[in-house]
Amino acid sequence: MRTTRTGTLTALGVCAVLAVGPLTVPAEAAVDSADLRLEQWGLDTVGAAEVWEETQGSGVTVALLDTGAVTDHPDLHSVTVGPDLTGEDLSPDSDGYGVHGTMMAGIIAAGGHGVEHTGGVMGAAPEAEILSIRVAAEPDGPGGGEVDQAALAEGIRHAVDEGAQVVCIPLPASAFSAQADQAAQDAVDYALDNGVVVVASGGADGAAVYPAAYPGVLAVGSVGPDGTLSASSSRGEHIALTAPGEEIIAPQAGGGYATVSGSDAAAAFTAGVAALIRAEYPQLQPEQVVEALLEGASSGQAGQPGHGAGTLSAPGAFKAAGTTAETVPPFDPDLAEQLADEPLVPGWVLWTGGAVLLVLLAVIGLVVLGRRSADPYDLRTKEPEQAAPERRPVRGRRRRGRGRRGVSR
Repeated sequence: MRTTRTGTLTALGVCAVLAVGPLTVPAEAAVDSADLRLEQWGLDTVGAAEVWEETQGSGVTVALLDTGAVTDHPDLHSVTVGPDLTGEDLSPDSDGYGVHGTMMAGIIAAGGHGVEHTGGVMGAAPEAEILSIRVAAEPDGPGGGEVDQAALAEGIRHAVDEGAQVVCIPLPASAFSAQADQAAQDAVDYALDNGVVVVASGGADGAAVYPAAYPGVLAVGSVGPDGTLSASSSRGEHIALTAPGEEIIAPQAGGGYATVSGSDAAAAFTAGVAALIRAEYPQLQPEQVVEALLEGASSGQAGQPGHGAGTLSAPGAFKAAGTTAETVPPFDPDLAEQLADEPLVPGWVLWTGGAVLLVLLAVIGLVVLGRRSADPYDLRTKEPEQAAPERRPVRGRRRRGRGRRGVSR
């Protein structure tokens, strides 16, 4: 990674404001916007703006495991400062804090500034949120930015537990390790098992380096404006994809802008596009997101050493992700969170139903108790036998004779 500072045009802006009048939009923002946007060749190559009509990454958190990111740059609108796992326990206002990480945060999610955000620079997913977790010191500082693998593993797990959907590890070449670490690999597996995409810069050497070479990690190489592989990019077989990584303009800690070169910038671009996919298709699993990124890549240099599947294309990846999503049931994260926090049946229904049930049980209990008290041995009283109905005496009928008694002739 190498950086160069770009000068601001403050004097020109002030002169323009004085010449035009106080009611006009400050010329500094307009001039800055024109110059900086024209210099964002990487953003144009990726084609992120072609996807912004669908989504700009809103609702997605990208965990940035780097040297930290500042929160006061006007182009960075949503940066949450996480823990410092380096043991230095620095804060964002400390000297030398977040030089590299702030630039990576800008490539991922810068949103410009000024009227309708026309000033400054834009990132690949301008509405995504950044969770900054400091796992490395600055490359030009003591130790050369070397990363402790235990800190890296802890950072990945912390990102997952905080709800990040994408983990980006855009470390410079000096921060890579030639040896794998089981704790770090377990942390990567933990992220994948929890639906988190893990992206890392691919390094500068041909040999596999870590964390880029851990199974499940999307390792990214760097290309220039002409699509050729950068001299500083790895030619290793672990490289799965390439992205713009030469003279990429980005926000600088302390204000202003700088350019950065290396596969670290390429990884940041890729993490931003992954955030766009996660925002639009949250039901996709990490391997499906990675497959969309690879399938949608521009295949001009695909298959050549260090190029992987080709160069990152946001529209191509978005289209591939949409095709995959047609076969995956939609998932509403807001509804899932609501169901997790609230029961399926409202509380008042449960309380009312419980009270009614208790009343019914009480009534039934009283009835049973009353019957038991009246007839403790459960003996039924026999009904009295009915007396036989009284029979009337039967009277004979007199027989009428034909003659008369006592009559003589």
